[in-house]
Amino acid sequence: MKTFEEMGLNNELVSALKRQGITSPTEVQEKTIPLMLSGKDVIVRSKTGSGKTLAFLVPILNRDYSGQRSTVLILAPTRELALQISTVASRIKPSDCWIATVYGGASINVQMNILAKSPRLIVGTPGRIIDLIRRNSLRPRAISTVVIDEADTMLDMGFIDDVEYILSETSPERHTVLLSATIPEKIVKMSQNYMKGPTLLSIGDEDEVTVREIRHSYFIADGSRKLEALLSYIEAYNPKKSIIFLRTKHEANLIHNFLRKEGYDAMLMHGGLTQSKREHSLRNFRKDVRFLIATNVAARGLDVDDITDIINFDIPDDPLVYVHRVGRSARMGKEGKAFSIVGYKQRSMIDDIKYIANVEMRQISLDTGRYGGAVARFLAESRGSHGRNAHEFKRQGFGGRKNYHGERERFNGHRRNQGRSNRRHSSNRNGNQGRF
Repeated sequence: MKTFEEMGLNNELVSALKRQGITSPTEVQEKTIPLMLSGKDVIVRSKTGSGKTLAFLVPILNRDYSGQRSTVLILAPTRELALQISTVASRIKPSDCWIATVYGGASINVQMNILAKSPRLIVGTPGRIIDLIRRNSLRPRAISTVVIDEADTMLDMGFIDDVEYILSETSPERHTVLLSATIPEKIVKMSQNYMKGPTLLSIGDEDEVTVREIRHSYFIADGSRKLEALLSYIEAYNPKKSIIFLRTKHEANLIHNFLRKEGYDAMLMHGGLTQSKREHSLRNFRKDVRFLIATNVAARGLDVDDITDIINFDIPDDPLVYVHRVGRSARMGKEGKAFSIVGYKQRSMIDDIKYIANVEMRQISLDTGRYGGAVARFLAESRGSHGRNAHEFKRQGFGGRKNYHGERERFNGHRRNQGRSNRRHSSNRNGNQGRF
């Protein structure tokens, strides 16, 4: 394996990396950095948690350390990921390298003022980037490099058309880099239209979309037993830092209240919170808070190095969503655990996840009975209230007669075949490196 010094990086940048405790490149960094330094368009298919962020930031910032002035645009699917990329860049950038982070939900006038200072690194979400282009605050023809991070997430969230519009507005001579955990057919077509003979790097096994260091387990439960299973798992496995995923913001609020009443420190993160509250939750979770109660908004690109456990209170009905969720654990080669609570009517999802995500999942036993009293008290308090919480508990059947609602029909044969088709496009079968 090559070292950062052997890649010909600027000595000041190498020193900045060492100050952050980064002394040797991961596989995706070792293979991506030289190609970007040579100016080649690159498509990187690599599993979540493999170090893709530094794989593109290091060669970009190397230019600034070497005195090469250029404007780089990095597209991210969510504001959380955009902020995270900017944070990583700010730790290793030269002092005179300005970074602009732009996204919806924040003042566009403030962002326009920042862009007026001609930052050399612009990180943003597609919708806000388009708004700034149309207001003539961002000049796309001045951009020399475009990086598209989490491209498959862009596709999932319906942003691909926005990405293509942005690419069409920039110079055809630009340097383009695309990174993704999977390479669906639509992303292949986009690369053919907007990239110049890109080199495809396929890191890891072709069917490997989650990191190998994650251990996957599940428990079958419905209604109030889901709450008992959650407490039982926490007590039995003692997760040091965990994200607990739920489907809706109302469910997230409920579980947040439940854990807080049981004496656990927990922060809340979902789309119903203001941006400042979401950033506050993330800051505290990064520091010392043990649990982050979140909807899928936190599954898209969130990078916290020391997450030990992912808990799916609601198992997702799409295996690829499962992949995004559990990818928040076992970052950068560390070990992690993924635990899912599965309703009786959802048991078929286990086979679908095993097939699409190519993982093994084992059923575990939990002593849930000892937590019945705590759950019963919380349910009684919730039913006694007149707010949305009580209605939500009734609607979801957390202790009533109804099973858990909200899952769509199982991941059926048509979508399973579609997943198999998408994986055929995820890498070059002739080796780790190929050409489109």
